[in-house]
Amino acid sequence: MSGCSSGQLNTEQSCDLLHELAIDQSIGDKWGLAYMGAIEQDTQPVVDVMEATIGIYQEVSEQTSNGKLRTALDSEISKFQDFVDLIEGRAFDDPTFGADLEAAAVDLTDQYSDYVDRTCPISGEESGTVEP
Repeated sequence: MSGCSSGQLNTEQSCDLLHELAIDQSIGDKWGLAYMGAIEQDTQPVVDVMEATIGIYQEVSEQTSNGKLRTALDSEISKFQDFVDLIEGRAFDDPTFGADLEAAAVDLTDQYSDYVDRTCPISGEESGTVEP
């Protein structure tokens, strides 16, 4: 993928990189596995996909020339890391887990996540499918 003259990627190239990395790392399938893991009360698949997503967002954030996109990705990275820190190694039957999870989930979507979603919409290929 070729960058701009500054060596950084423009918005379209940044979104292309985000989508390419999501496909390469099967992020859509991993989110499906995370959902199934949550149903089975296993937080590890959720941690795994969030850490993979953080890595993708970090790579794109470092390479984009779009300041708004960088700010939004960095915000997402911070929120996702906070969420990973909250759930990693915890059991669903922990008496405080539900309340902590509910409080954190409210914070996972905001204007930054909306900006990333609007700027780099997900196609079917990145969303993946998981067969039950």
